[in-house]
Amino acid sequence: MRFSMFVALSFFIIACAQQPATQGPTPPDPAKCRGVTSPDQQLRACVLSVGRHPNPPFNESRVEIRNMKGMALATKDFKSPDGEHGRNVQKREWSADSKFFVFSTASSGGHSPWHWQTYFYDRKRNVFKEVDDFTGPVIKRSFKLTAPDWIEVQVQGTASDPGDITNGHPEKRHLSTLH
Repeated sequence: MRFSMFVALSFFIIACAQQPATQGPTPPDPAKCRGVTSPDQQLRACVLSVGRHPNPPFNESRVEIRNMKGMALATKDFKSPDGEHGRNVQKREWSADSKFFVFSTASSGGHSPWHWQTYFYDRKRNVFKEVDDFTGPVIKRSFKLTAPDWIEVQVQGTASDPGDITNGHPEKRHLSTLH
């Protein structure tokens, strides 16, 4: 009897010794989130789908700027309470110097389809800002970034028609000067 208990106890000890050690929770892998890594490979802008509708064109987005350890440094959430008055991220791009992450958005409910509110993340100040606040309403999805931190957008209005939302006019700004 003692011998069989000794054998059983030996098997138990051997089995326990072969089990891998458990570790604490692992932080999210920034490279696995849907998004864009900065040119200097230090940050990742994760674009997450949130809200009632998981897929475009009616989804809503949350942008998280994460370091490469997966820690969120800044977040901009476009989720609305009813799932139809938020915004979803369209075009997204880092500036060549990795100091700014720029993205355009569309309404999740189809409201004001001409207005492509455009935002940027300022790495130095760790804040999100709206380009429209410095240029007027952006009317085209696409924007153009040029080194080191220039952005060019198409905004509402022409010389002959200030309310024009079809053609508009270009506006160019240094992102580093937009405070």
